[in-house]
Amino acid sequence: MTKEIINNLTRENHFERLKRSFKNALEVLIVSPFISSSVDFFPFDALKKLEKLTLVTTLKPNDLDQYSKVAFFKTLCEFCDVKDIELSILIENSLHGKVYISKYEDETMEAIITSANFTNNGLRLNNEWGTVITDAAQVEELKYGILSRVALEPLQRYHIDNFLSAILQNPIIQSDRTLTSLDLTENIKLKNTPFIPGKNINYWLKPIGVSTDLVPKNKVFDEIDTDLHFSKLKPKGVKEGDILICYAVGHLNIISVYKVKSEVKYTGNENDRWPYFVIGENLTPYYGQSWNQQGITITNQKKQVLEKGEFNVTPSGKNSFGSLMQGADKLRITPEFGQYLIDKIVSIDTVLKAKTIHA
Repeated sequence: MTKEIINNLTRENHFERLKRSFKNALEVLIVSPFISSSVDFFPFDALKKLEKLTLVTTLKPNDLDQYSKVAFFKTLCEFCDVKDIELSILIENSLHGKVYISKYEDETMEAIITSANFTNNGLRLNNEWGTVITDAAQVEELKYGILSRVALEPLQRYHIDNFLSAILQNPIIQSDRTLTSLDLTENIKLKNTPFIPGKNINYWLKPIGVSTDLVPKNKVFDEIDTDLHFSKLKPKGVKEGDILICYAVGHLNIISVYKVKSEVKYTGNENDRWPYFVIGENLTPYYGQSWNQQGITITNQKKQVLEKGEFNVTPSGKNSFGSLMQGADKLRITPEFGQYLIDKIVSIDTVLKAKTIHA
């Protein structure tokens, strides 16, 4: 299979390839830790069909890069206001990859995955290499993976104006041009929910471990991608997109929230105790690092909900976890209870992630 490789050693460098990719796009996503200090280096004016532009970049505390980026943000906002382009600027300080995604009128998409930052040198002069994917499902999955990991709310115009005021009050000290005390992200709020569950999904409680082999309380659950196993009976009803709220057998603490990202698979070994499994995307890895410190169990959460009397915990209305206590490998819960648990776990996860952002 022929793959398109982009490099800066030919006339069709990253700059030219991005111009071609963006030219007829309705939506563009730019993901780059470093960006140019000036919007003018790239011909945004030539993007006549552009309706929506999303920029994901960093704004790291104590870094002089904050000074140049805010000027870029301000100019880009003004340009998009004039051109009536919807603009979203997202800050993700753990970002390292560079991705450029275009979406067109006919719903086709392409993504350029590369080492090149969105700067003049990165797109033209540096030794950078990239490749292109055009499979729409792959591109959508890539886009979701990028946007779902953004913990902070999108920048608003008032944020940028406040940043400019803060910069005026904190000029660069000439004797030390590498660090600054400025932290522009400290007043950006965390998003309430860093992911949006899909339509027509089911919510499940999923035990991890067995009574004879309990999950150690010092074990962390921060892997983004993991296999979640079921018993010898193929799990009915569990499908791609469903939410699995996993808890530890015995002490019943919720350990993390997962989104099913595959069909049900089989190990092929009939002697396996847990031969069926799905691949789960860990939606709350920061919570999963310290689940044992949170004191959130499936039983104390059920008790809190039932005391309020606002909704049922299980679809039958019996609100019992009896089947789980007797060894069942899953239990379907109501969307209301599922979202209640998700909101609580996500809230903790985003706070923990924010601590790493400002660390």
